[in-house]
Amino acid sequence: MKTKISFIAFLIALSTNFLFAQHQNDNWLFGNSKWLFDNTAPNGFTHTTNVTPAIRYTSSVISDKNTGELLFSCNGYSVYNKNGVIMDNGNEMFGAANTTYQYQSFGNPSDQSSIILPVPGSRLLYYVFYINGNRYMNDQIYVQALNPTTNYGLRYAIVDMSLNGGLGKVISKNNVLFTNSGTNALTSTFASDGNSYWIVTANNGNYLSYKLDSNGLNTSPVVSPGVNLGSFIKISPNAKKLLTREYKSVWLYDFNNTTGSVTSPYNIIPNDNFAGYYDDDSGGPNSAEFSPDSNIVYFISAGANLCLYPACIGNISWSGLSMYNISTASLVGVENTSIHYKFSLNGLTAGMQLAKNGKIYLIYNALLNDTEGYGYKEVIFGNTIPNTSNFTSYDWGVINTPNVWSPAVSPLTTITPQKGTRNGFSFPQLIPSLDNIVNPCPDVLYITTPVTSSQVFQAGKSIFASSTINDNLSVEYKAGLNVNLNPGFFMKGDLRGNFKAYISPCTITSFNKVGPSNIEPTFAKTSTIAASEVKIYPNPASTVVKIDSGKNKLMSWTLYDLSGKNILNGNDLSVPVENLPKSAYLLMIKLDNGNTITKKIIVQ
Repeated sequence: MKTKISFIAFLIALSTNFLFAQHQNDNWLFGNSKWLFDNTAPNGFTHTTNVTPAIRYTSSVISDKNTGELLFSCNGYSVYNKNGVIMDNGNEMFGAANTTYQYQSFGNPSDQSSIILPVPGSRLLYYVFYINGNRYMNDQIYVQALNPTTNYGLRYAIVDMSLNGGLGKVISKNNVLFTNSGTNALTSTFASDGNSYWIVTANNGNYLSYKLDSNGLNTSPVVSPGVNLGSFIKISPNAKKLLTREYKSVWLYDFNNTTGSVTSPYNIIPNDNFAGYYDDDSGGPNSAEFSPDSNIVYFISAGANLCLYPACIGNISWSGLSMYNISTASLVGVENTSIHYKFSLNGLTAGMQLAKNGKIYLIYNALLNDTEGYGYKEVIFGNTIPNTSNFTSYDWGVINTPNVWSPAVSPLTTITPQKGTRNGFSFPQLIPSLDNIVNPCPDVLYITTPVTSSQVFQAGKSIFASSTINDNLSVEYKAGLNVNLNPGFFMKGDLRGNFKAYISPCTITSFNKVGPSNIEPTFAKTSTIAASEVKIYPNPASTVVKIDSGKNKLMSWTLYDLSGKNILNGNDLSVPVENLPKSAYLLMIKLDNGNTITKKIIVQ
């Protein structure tokens, strides 16, 4: 049998940390506040107040995945660019006939009003999903609005960030997925393939999971019967558990991020034992979050979990934090447990969100007699406004080590906001992190020692090979993005070997099938002399990048974005970048000596 050598390869020589840097959740917008998570500030974020427009209700926000620069946000009714101005065609997302002053001013009053997701494989296109179901515009006091209820269901829009000089434009909106929703629950998570998302909501007694991949949105959802469809949905960081609340119960389901199905409901509060200060729906949990390792559930309740009904009627009631350990089925912080973690008087509610730094943050909402409007309490010197100064201050909360189960000590500490801060109702919904995928397939595989047995080498993204393959072997190199045969690679060209290198998804299902044990985790050898002689300048650049090829002649160059898409080609010593979006790129330079050199450039 003749030796077969075939491969599809191009060189992208950069670290995986740079390629997959995730900064999409760096900015949080809520109330009149902006948090920038930079890991250097004392509390893990830098706070800016007096942000306009102020966001009364739940928002969604997205930042550039490489730079962390704010891109745009949505309050469930309008889409705003990074400057806080309504994006081109970003108003009246439910249609012109449904325009109200209250929506325009305060946003959609749904519990999880919107989410933003990037189109997989695209740096410029984003989907915005937004929901409104069975809510009165005047259901919050001090907000004057018309009755009856607003109920527009679930809809979506598409944003193109290549337009308007990078400020973006809504190129499609008011696309109806369903109407007459009985819930306002809407969230998202990643699919098991690592290249698509699930959008999860509920309606008509069912959970609905919509798939978004590189081809766009599949508008035919996966339908799963629901036992209890709550007012919010949270999915665990590993995309395996789904949590919701209904009345005074908290339901935990299994979520299959391969099929999108929701199964196996379990109420983690025995016998719905959550009666409290209010013997109605307001006594149940109003926000929840998972620990980063997806094992602990934290939830907040207003005036319910620290007061035994009916003894607390007419007395002071505290709100507090509860938590549930999934692996041990341990529950603390509700009426039938001895441990409670209180944080505020008289039914104060809170929003919770897991941040990229692994901490869970909380914001506390205002009381019903808040003259500034429910959910909009202003902080003055750490206390409330003067005419309600008898109440406690509205601090922020943080759980610094949410993976740690230690019920004897409250995991919650407080952070005092600066003067003038208004919290709004909750934190923004964030982009699911692909970092949480447990995948035994390595992103990058370096083969630097001789291959002495027949086998298949697989990598999720790239293979770099600089070793010999012994005679009379059947060897395959399979990677999802590129296979690189570098100097030092050699396959004997006689009649007794079979070698293939090709682009295909990794199919490894266990950690012991990655490859041989003699693969060294070091970069494959390349022509370091040629690489050191080639220089590019200036870098970063805004108009043009110059190439100095040293002693060798430049044959051609190709510019790729970080998804591997070919952006520009040329054969002179100048690379024009003035019309490119601000981002990082890869410049592949081919020389007359046969070497290929790759340089990272930044366009600013």
